[in-house]
Amino acid sequence: MNRRFHPVIGYLTGLVILISSPVFGEPETLSWRDLLPALDDSLLLGDQVPFGERVRLDLDNKEIRIPGFIVPVDFENRQVVTRFLLVPYFGACIHEPAPPPNQTIYAEFEPGYKLESLWDPFWIEGKLSTIRVEENLATASYTLRADKIEPFEY
Repeated sequence: MNRRFHPVIGYLTGLVILISSPVFGEPETLSWRDLLPALDDSLLLGDQVPFGERVRLDLDNKEIRIPGFIVPVDFENRQVVTRFLLVPYFGACIHEPAPPPNQTIYAEFEPGYKLESLWDPFWIEGKLSTIRVEENLATASYTLRADKIEPFEY
């Protein structure tokens, strides 16, 4: 092989890995503000949808990672949570009023998670969708099929 092409092949290989890493790599880390749609003239169209219920449609079916507090909706006898609301701050949904729907995520974690404390924040990873779910505690404008739950490290 010609020695001139050796650096070019290395460069192209690195470029392919760099470009493809978001496809195969880590989920996008979001903050709670990222769930809010932008404030612009489109909000003045008179469609009567309150801002707290508007979602970002570009986040539909996106792999994400977001920190928050778990509010159990359903758990087994062993304190294993399988369905929960993920909220941005401690005590949300337990104390009135609940956060707006676009600041509440309904989540399901099939394997279940043994929840030791409601006071601890967690990182939740999975596929986000813009499906509205109404629970007794709150309404969520987003749904998350959780793949991973881990303690939030400060």
